[in-house]
Amino acid sequence: MAAPTTVYVKGDPAKNKLLDCPFCHRVLLTYEAKKLPYKMEFIDFDHKPAWLLEASGGKVPVIKEGPDSPYMPDSDVIVVHLEKEHPQPSMASSVPPEIGAKLFPSFRAILLGPEAEAADKVAALEEALAGMDGYLAAHAAQGPLFGGQHLNATDCSLAPKLYHAVVALKHFKGWELPAKFAAVHTYLAALKAMPEWQHVDYGEPAIIAGWERHIRQAAAGTGHH
Repeated sequence: MAAPTTVYVKGDPAKNKLLDCPFCHRVLLTYEAKKLPYKMEFIDFDHKPAWLLEASGGKVPVIKEGPDSPYMPDSDVIVVHLEKEHPQPSMASSVPPEIGAKLFPSFRAILLGPEAEAADKVAALEEALAGMDGYLAAHAAQGPLFGGQHLNATDCSLAPKLYHAVVALKHFKGWELPAKFAAVHTYLAALKAMPEWQHVDYGEPAIIAGWERHIRQAAAGTGHH
């Protein structure tokens, strides 16, 4: 039998613990939803191995499907590859790509950008959330997720970003997900109840610690990973 794929993700190798990368989370959710065997290899962001710098410029996730396979970086590339190689269960999504597209950039801008622009960025974030909420509410008869009852490609991409935004903005900015986005609240609750989510959930403290570091780096002008 073929060895399971190795998925290289942000983590703490010393503690054997997964950490807070939404792009790694996207790929791990895809493996979970497709019931594909994999093992995680944790990358310490303070000591990135030379092969990773060469394969992806130091970014994760990266997968390696066997001893003779090349390293494959980039969550966009990986999820397309998995859908092509393992079409069942299908995670194809008919959700328009603009739904939620501005969620992550708006969130990062609120957290890391100038305080003076925060109100505009919150308006942009809430506009992205309104689009997500409207779509979820209109399709609620199929189930609480973008994929109805099952994770699809949109869920795997958007759910980790939403998780980061809700946790980090509450902690650092005192912003709470408005109650008017009822379908998004239902969505988050449904996700957290799923075994696929629970298997790869790194927890809120990891998100807070990760963004604390980003905020420090932004303040020091050193950029981000």
